[in-house]
Amino acid sequence: MNYGDSITKPVESTNELQALNITISHEIKAPVRAIDGYARIFIEDFGNQVNEDGIALIQNIRSICSDTLTLINKLLEYTKYADTEPIHETINLRLMLLEVFNDQILGHSDKQKVHLDIGDNIPYLLADGVLIRQVLVNIISNSIKFTKNNESVKIIARYVFENNEHIFYIQDNGVGFDMNFSENLFGMFQRMHSVDDFEGSGVGLAIVKKIIQRFGGRVWITGEVGKGACVYFTLAPENILK
Repeated sequence: MNYGDSITKPVESTNELQALNITISHEIKAPVRAIDGYARIFIEDFGNQVNEDGIALIQNIRSICSDTLTLINKLLEYTKYADTEPIHETINLRLMLLEVFNDQILGHSDKQKVHLDIGDNIPYLLADGVLIRQVLVNIISNSIKFTKNNESVKIIARYVFENNEHIFYIQDNGVGFDMNFSENLFGMFQRMHSVDDFEGSGVGLAIVKKIIQRFGGRVWITGEVGKGACVYFTLAPENILK
């Protein structure tokens, strides 16, 4: 074995990823911000000289800039998690689920209609708290997003040990999706619904998959149109505290 190669390649890979992040951050975000800035100045200085249709077009430019910057940030987030070396700390997963849920419903128009049901047997974890929290944020935010038109929202979080696997799942009663496209949901920029109906970049579940794989687990999703969705993920035995 050539030990020089085994050490150099990961370093080179990390350096390439860091270079990509720098390029995305500075070479792409800066021009988009500049376009948005010019559009804002145009509205402030010349808005009274342009009709409503013209203002709407400029506002569309600003909206596209905002969406593009959000997408770039999601890409940076994805590459960050792909290169993050997990740490191990004790995590009260039940408490973390509750904290993430409360954070996610802060901006909800009707908090009273959104309910979280957490199982009593949720175990403690030995894992990276930052990464696990990001998994929960992405899944729960999707659940809240895709139930926004419901009169009553119920999100269920459970843990089961089946077929020698530690399985966690988060289920909602939202719009659901066609199971024929379930595998596509974990790809980059994959969406099952129009951006006009539900906002989002289509990166969230790809990040979930990347993080769970870092812990030696797997992730999948089930659902039915009009009857909600359920995201499952597993963690390796060494990440579970009895």
